[in-house]
Amino acid sequence: MDPFELPDELPAGVEDLTALRTAAAEAFTRLRGKVDAGETLSDEELEQLRIVVAAGKTLDAALAAASDAAEARNAEIAELVAEGDGADEDGDEDDSDEDADDSDADEVVEEAEAIVEDAASVTAAGAKGKAPARKPSFQGLQKGKHASKAHIPRGTGALDEVGFRMKESMVNPAKGLVGFKEIAESLAAVKKGHRPTGNISNAGAYNSLPLFGLERGQMTEVKTPEELVAAITAATDLTNLIEPKFDPKTGSLTAAGGWCAPSEQLYDFCAVPLATDLLVLPEITIRRGGVRWPIEPDLSSIFENFEFFFTEPELEATPAPVKTCVEIPCPDEFEEIRLNAVGYCIEAGILQTQAWPELIQWFMESITQEHFRALSRRSILDMVSGSTPISLTSAALGVSASSSILNTLELMAINLRLNKGYARGYPIEIVAPNWVHALIRADFAQQEGLDIKSITDAQVESWFTQRGIRSQFVADWQTREAGMPGNLGTTQWPGSVSVLMYPAGTWFRNLTPVIEFGVQYPRELLQINRYSRFFTEDAYAVAKRCDESLVVTIPTCVNGGYGGPITVTCNTPADEVQSLATSGSPTGGTVSLTFNGQTTAPIAYNAAAAAVQSALEALSNVEAGEITAAGGALGTAPVTLTFSGRYAGANVPKITVTSALTGGTDPTAEITVTTEGGS
Repeated sequence: MDPFELPDELPAGVEDLTALRTAAAEAFTRLRGKVDAGETLSDEELEQLRIVVAAGKTLDAALAAASDAAEARNAEIAELVAEGDGADEDGDEDDSDEDADDSDADEVVEEAEAIVEDAASVTAAGAKGKAPARKPSFQGLQKGKHASKAHIPRGTGALDEVGFRMKESMVNPAKGLVGFKEIAESLAAVKKGHRPTGNISNAGAYNSLPLFGLERGQMTEVKTPEELVAAITAATDLTNLIEPKFDPKTGSLTAAGGWCAPSEQLYDFCAVPLATDLLVLPEITIRRGGVRWPIEPDLSSIFENFEFFFTEPELEATPAPVKTCVEIPCPDEFEEIRLNAVGYCIEAGILQTQAWPELIQWFMESITQEHFRALSRRSILDMVSGSTPISLTSAALGVSASSSILNTLELMAINLRLNKGYARGYPIEIVAPNWVHALIRADFAQQEGLDIKSITDAQVESWFTQRGIRSQFVADWQTREAGMPGNLGTTQWPGSVSVLMYPAGTWFRNLTPVIEFGVQYPRELLQINRYSRFFTEDAYAVAKRCDESLVVTIPTCVNGGYGGPITVTCNTPADEVQSLATSGSPTGGTVSLTFNGQTTAPIAYNAAAAAVQSALEALSNVEAGEITAAGGALGTAPVTLTFSGRYAGANVPKITVTSALTGGTDPTAEITVTTEGGS
């Protein structure tokens, strides 16, 4: 992003100076983050750090001067108002007699008005360096605890603990409970230039200064959810609410007739969960638009006859045998990947920052964590599309989910090693959904005999490690879809699980920052009362090199079966079958199918079942073998679509069809559910 610079002429207003100071602070924070991370600043970044630090000092001084000027102006206004009120005092006197028994509340109101006038006069005079027009009088105000004589809503505890206490930020704060007189005297003693002590909170762009607080007796403090439940239970105990009663010893009301006040408004949002179980790949840096490398020549035919072998008599024969040589091939094909752009941009209303900072913070945290998840999910799907699919249709390598998963993965790991000629212990990496641990535990929970139901995640991962398999378990693949863990409608374990497998180092990723900036106030946005909160763009690419990558779909039957070869029949719900048919005798045009938010390419009006299946398998949410098409061709007979794999027995979303058929008589296409999954 562009480096921070001070304008040639500083603005005069506090708001504009504050915006500049915020931008300087953000620039400093970015540079400080690199230093904290152990990075070495470049010469340009070092110069920028000097500029930002110097600018911060300059802006602090300018802000102080602008604030003092605004304070002096307000003091002058207060002085003029006080002088005007003083002139009125020289006029007619109020000859009316008030009843000597007026309420204490009326006295408090009158004295509070006098406090405001006296404090304004004293403050204004102090700001101008003059003697005050008159000294404030606090004769009507009482001192000490309970001086207000007002009803104070309170908690439990002794009545002597109820009243006002002065905060340490006030001038000459009195100890213990105080009345209005002590508070008024402390307020009147505030002079220009007073620097408060204690905690000063920041709300939006303004500082708030605590002056005094109301003590309501002992309140119940809770620190844990359990303590909160206990406190609510005690507070709502029906034995204390049968009959309202005032306790003269504690001054507490044990029951109330109901609340007529409105509810308190909360502005905070729920905590944002951190993005976890993300994909990790070796990272490279691509400095230009992409990267290319030569495709390895196929040496399989050379390996069959590149050696020569002769016996001694053959070598002594005449003519001597010719020892043939093989020539090193010259590759003429290259693999290439081009960089893509990935990022996000956030705008906000200028007033939102001041009016609802909690919303800004929550939204920024939510988008940041979802960006991490989206990058992980995008990388996984790129790896899946670049891998060879292998789907096992039956539990041939194990009678239960745990044995089927472990045996299948070990066999495929051996295949990958031997196919390339790697050593027996060469590490094979896998990427699997993070619910695999729980699936295996569910399988073991049904086994009889030893108590092995408390299997830990570490134990499950150690089984992979013993087979030379390095495992990653991710949260954003095969989750939250219909029939998958993470979807609140899922009521049984999926019928299969897909696992990515490849030799270590096969896949790599480039994720290089291209553009990034924080708060910006471009003129075109300011004119519509908005600003740019954040923008980031990265150069992104995922690619594999040198080795094969597999995406293996393994059937899972959670049954706890073990021991020798046995036959286990799973209580597998019926697969759902949906039927696609056309009517009206179309002679041309196409249809498009939409499944779970993804839409196929146009399908010909007379397409065969295989063409319909291929169009569906091209969707990102359908893998090979999960939807099987039969029947047809379209126009002559319906094409039946049978769901299996992760959609086996699940509550499968109905496919929708968009018709663009021509010819015939009002041609159209329709999807019907012929067999409901799970029925």
